[in-house]
This record gives sequence, C-alpha cells and structure tokens, in this order.
Amino acid sequence: MDLNKKDMKEMKKADSSKDKSKASTKKIAIILSLLILVIGLGAGLSLYIMNKEATNGSYAYIYQNNELIKVVDLTNVKEDYEFRIDSEDGGYNIVKVTTDGSIGIIEASCPDHVCMNTGFIRNGLVPITCLPNELVIEVKNSKEDSNLEYDGVAQ
Repeated sequence: MDLNKKDMKEMKKADSSKDKSKASTKKIAIILSLLILVIGLGAGLSLYIMNKEATNGSYAYIYQNNELIKVVDLTNVKEDYEFRIDSEDGGYNIVKVTTDGSIGIIEASCPDHVCMNTGFIRNGLVPITCLPNELVIEVKNSKEDSNLEYDGVAQ
C-alpha cells in the first residue's frame, strides 16, 4: 500500500485543520469562561457595595394600604424592640427591630406567613411584604421628606 506524495499532503492538511479547529474551540471556551467570571465578579462586587452603602444611615419605611405609616431609624437602635401593626380587617403584624440594624416580622395573622419567612432585612434589596394585611416594609439609605416623626424608641 503505497501512498504517493499528494495523498500524504492531503492527510497532513486534514490533520492540521483538525488541530486548528480544536485550538480555536479551546480559545473560544477560555474567552467565554473568562467573560462569565468577569461578569460574576462584577455582579458580586456591585451587590457588596450596595449592601455596604445600605447599612450606613438606613431607615425602614412601613406602608399599609399604600400609605406611609411609620419610619424607623435602623442605625440608632439601643436595644431590640417590637411593635404591633393592626390592619382594618382585623389582621395584625408584630414587627421587631434589632440592634444590628435589621427589621423583620416575627408574628402575623396571615395564613401563609410569607412575610415572616422573608426574615430580617437591613438593606433595600428585598422588601418585606404581607399581602393579606397590605403591609410593606422597605429599607432605604436616607430619610425621605414626610410628615411622620421617627419612632421614639429608635432615637
């Protein structure tokens, strides 16, 4: 079985094109991996910065029936305390404010307890909502202009 020079050249070309294809596939995989890594690091860094900023001068805004009913300064809490918010239909939520600057619902009359399962928050990434009692708690970095006074215990 003799291979002539022409056949040998064609085999070498085929082998080299396969090698080039493998090399370009590896380059693409490496570039995509690095791109995903950079995007992930950027997202993580931005969340870290947002969380860091949110803990400096945070205020909890408590809304019921789309009306602001209370503003709590989360930075000046000397000791943990709780307060009750009653809804018009007889429902209630018991809110707890902690010395570490977080706020959460520890007891509620709603059937699903999603508001309690949200846990304690200290930044504005995720609000606490209790749909049956029409209650929303949001944490923001600064005090908005409002007619409400701060909670006396938090001062």
